[in-house]
Amino acid sequence: MTQARVLVVEDERIVALHLQQRLKTLGYDLASPAASGVQALERVRNERPDIVLMDIHIEGSMDGIETASEIHKEFHTPIIYLTAYSEAATLERARGTKPYGYLVKPFSERELHATIQMALERGAADAAIRESEERLHLAMEAADMASWELDVSTRTVLHVGKAQRLFGHAHEAFSGSWDRFLEQVHAEDRDLVNRAFERTVDGQGLGVIEFRSVHPDGSVHWLKVQGRVFTTDIGKKKRLIGVIQDVTARRNTETQLRQAATVFEATQEGILILDREFATLDSNRGYCAITGYEREEVIGRAAHLLSPPNLSAADWRIAQDTLAANRQWHGEIRGHRRNGEALPMLANIAAVADRHGQVSHYVALFSDLRAIRQAQDKFQHLAHFDPLTDLPNRLLAMDRLEHAMQAADRAQGKVGLLFVDLDHFKRINDTLGHSVGDDLLRTVAKALRLAVRAEDTVARLGGDEFMVIVDRVEQPEAMAELADRVIAALSHPVTLSGMEFAISASVGISLFPEDGTTQEDLIRAADTAMYAAKDAGRSGFSFYRKEMTERAALYLERDRDLRRGFEKDELRLHYQPQVDLATGAIVGVEALIRWQHPIHGLRGADDVVPVAEKSRLIVGIGDWVLREACWQARAWRDAGLPPLRMAVNVSARQMDPDRLPGVVRQILVVTGLDPASLEIEITESTLQNDERCVATLRALKELGVSLAIDDFGTGYSCMGSLKSLPIDRIKIDRSFVQDIPHDRNDEAIAEAIIAMAHRLNLIAIAEGIETEDQKAFLRAQGCEEGQGYLYARPLTADAVAALLREQQQRGDVPRGEERGEQGADDAQG
Repeated sequence: MTQARVLVVEDERIVALHLQQRLKTLGYDLASPAASGVQALERVRNERPDIVLMDIHIEGSMDGIETASEIHKEFHTPIIYLTAYSEAATLERARGTKPYGYLVKPFSERELHATIQMALERGAADAAIRESEERLHLAMEAADMASWELDVSTRTVLHVGKAQRLFGHAHEAFSGSWDRFLEQVHAEDRDLVNRAFERTVDGQGLGVIEFRSVHPDGSVHWLKVQGRVFTTDIGKKKRLIGVIQDVTARRNTETQLRQAATVFEATQEGILILDREFATLDSNRGYCAITGYEREEVIGRAAHLLSPPNLSAADWRIAQDTLAANRQWHGEIRGHRRNGEALPMLANIAAVADRHGQVSHYVALFSDLRAIRQAQDKFQHLAHFDPLTDLPNRLLAMDRLEHAMQAADRAQGKVGLLFVDLDHFKRINDTLGHSVGDDLLRTVAKALRLAVRAEDTVARLGGDEFMVIVDRVEQPEAMAELADRVIAALSHPVTLSGMEFAISASVGISLFPEDGTTQEDLIRAADTAMYAAKDAGRSGFSFYRKEMTERAALYLERDRDLRRGFEKDELRLHYQPQVDLATGAIVGVEALIRWQHPIHGLRGADDVVPVAEKSRLIVGIGDWVLREACWQARAWRDAGLPPLRMAVNVSARQMDPDRLPGVVRQILVVTGLDPASLEIEITESTLQNDERCVATLRALKELGVSLAIDDFGTGYSCMGSLKSLPIDRIKIDRSFVQDIPHDRNDEAIAEAIIAMAHRLNLIAIAEGIETEDQKAFLRAQGCEEGQGYLYARPLTADAVAALLREQQQRGDVPRGEERGEQGADDAQG
């Protein structure tokens, strides 16, 4: 027999260990012990114990009774309280969780074992009951039924299952007299329902009735109710018990069958019902109207549309063979009306099988092909034109481009291509919805058609990408003028759904045959030029140049090389010390990425970050940097070196509130690093992206890490927003430090940043300090910390460790030690 698994929830470790030993001696399997409610819930979810031994007073925000309540809601795991408390209030609270036992400490092993065994037996019985109830529930669900019950003597409705679904009212609406139940019945059916009820009560038989119910939203539903009177053993009370079912669908099907018969007679298509020998059993009015025959002339005879000269004997034999093999045939017939008038028809014949799978008859449908061909013309239009804008789609655009290139090739002329992409269209779609986005695309399509010549082709390739094909281009300047007209036409504000939008577009231009001799090459060139226009600032145009492809190829090569290097573990971290300007003591380091390339040697961040940013590899590399930096900080701490702050730069692409805080939390847990020892640096420009960045900062701050704004002064951020951000440090960009003391403007900017930081209770740290004069000026302005070549270049982890040991031996104390507890509080936010 499988051992029962027991979970012990006890915050006193010695007691928990002793209890586990006693349980093990008794032969029980043990789950991992828990000391708090959170841990207990986690153990139950992951290890699924058979029973829980719960102390009432445990660690955390939930006590044992609250934890037991949560476990009972989700898992139904049997719980036995083992506690030293037996006062009435505690017992009353515990009883509300439906425990399987309550042992007051101290207790014997025999008491414990007996209580557990009884709880397991009761738990098994409860599980069997739940399983039985579930089977009954599923059976009722499978039959789409619900139960109902009524006390005959008092005519009180005791229960109506699925009341909300069946009647549109909560169950409470039926807890009353039979008359109140009748109020939910359609007024025209109440008397019928009441008589059926009386007959069932008096006759002791099975009552069955169907009636209508009107929901609060006005919809009418058909319900089928069955019931029988039973006499209960307890109190010998009579109960009318039965089931109720929504039969609206069946009623609708019956209605649809009646409607189908109506359609058979009313449709303009010709319909014949044929027996197995293809003699006509019935025809509709449409067939008679199409062919000119009377119904009496059709019944009992072979369908004339399926006979010569409408259908040759050879073709009819093929049709019969196809029906025998596939039970379906369709084909065109050169039919004729009774008066000899030509009538091209499309015939569809389907075999109808009986319940034994044998063909019982055939249904033949005859359609006038003239209407079908009109529909085909419409479908042809849909196949070649965009349904949203009614512009030529990619398929038709490629065909027209091919024709234009062939004509230009014969005439030794040129074809121009504009690739038009809307700027920031995704933002409109995401924020205002696709319906507004669709309206905007239709408006753009109209503006493009008006901006070009009538003979030029404007096509929608998909999304917010459009293409303009220009035949017979005389001079490239004409394409530039056209691109200007397109950009100007799209720049006019438009009003959609009561809101005014200012849109812009980036345009790429390519020419045949200079930029490509195939459709794909020409479109690829225009697409490449369009991205160049976006990189140049958007809302402009760019001609394709060969070097664009070369740059793209070079980027792809660098991207592949970097991916290879990342996979081959060629990335490294160096660390630049951050010092206390007052004492020169190292208070932190900034982690800087390096690439130990197998051919080109050690590469700096400029060879990694821009490529990674563009290819989105930055997210994976950023996670790696965070993890490696935290491991290194922990390694220095484990080596007995003085604690210091580890600063790690984070890209704007990483600032996802749904992801980055979770990654940081996991890394801190795995490495065991104190959150206060980690500082996340973001650039000032990152704050301008969106509110998600601010949400990410707040989530990171809740983890206990410190936050810094890097390169401050270069991002044009709103000064007012700084007071609401959970920032601890501002890093003065090196561009404002390098010309101190020779540039008064730089001195003024640095002085202003430091003063602002102090007014906001933030710490100022300066980057790029290389001279004593720079250090002296910054220190005189009250700048607390700095980093730069004056102190150290970026170093390996071993070199940093050596510096820290020297500092330890000298007994240098950073000024931060004087701030002591205040600094720790600031770090915790």
